[in-house]
Amino acid sequence: MKFKKALYVLFFFIGLTLFAFSLLPFFRAFAADTFWIMTVVGMLFIALCLVGLFYTPKEKVKLNAKYERKLNMISRPEYNFLLTLRQISPEKYEVVPQVALLSVVDKKTNTSYRNELFRICDYCFVDRDTFEPLLLVELNDRSHLRKDRKLRDEKVAAICADAGIPLVTFWLDGDLSYATVKKTVLKAALK
Repeated sequence: MKFKKALYVLFFFIGLTLFAFSLLPFFRAFAADTFWIMTVVGMLFIALCLVGLFYTPKEKVKLNAKYERKLNMISRPEYNFLLTLRQISPEKYEVVPQVALLSVVDKKTNTSYRNELFRICDYCFVDRDTFEPLLLVELNDRSHLRKDRKLRDEKVAAICADAGIPLVTFWLDGDLSYATVKKTVLKAALK
């Protein structure tokens, strides 16, 4: 970077010298036909060097970590369950995977931050025409048996109940047959 600035300074003084000489009367008399070329070239050198010296490009955002795109948004069992859910009245409902509570619930009080709404629900049934959220669906695996996950699930259920949006929970090792899932979903969505 210092070398680059030194070059700009050098060319700035070369341009300044060319410009100054082009304005001297003895140079005009010596090179009457070309003095204006030196004037323009000198001015260009000066202008370009000033831009190079004082222009600072916008800083790029620096990341403290390395990121890469995931190969899948959802796991294979979650995808298979999504296909099952999408068979339920597709003319009436759309099923959206990986929905943050923040997308379907508004916090009406300013008592604390909204970070509890950044929790993700596995699926959301929405009205196909209006995209109104109608039902949230969770697909739990054994990790939801841990104390911290149970607490998270209780908080999500309490928020959904308070907001008036139904929440249905299925377990990966439970009955995930189409008939059972459809019956449970439609019963909850029609409340």
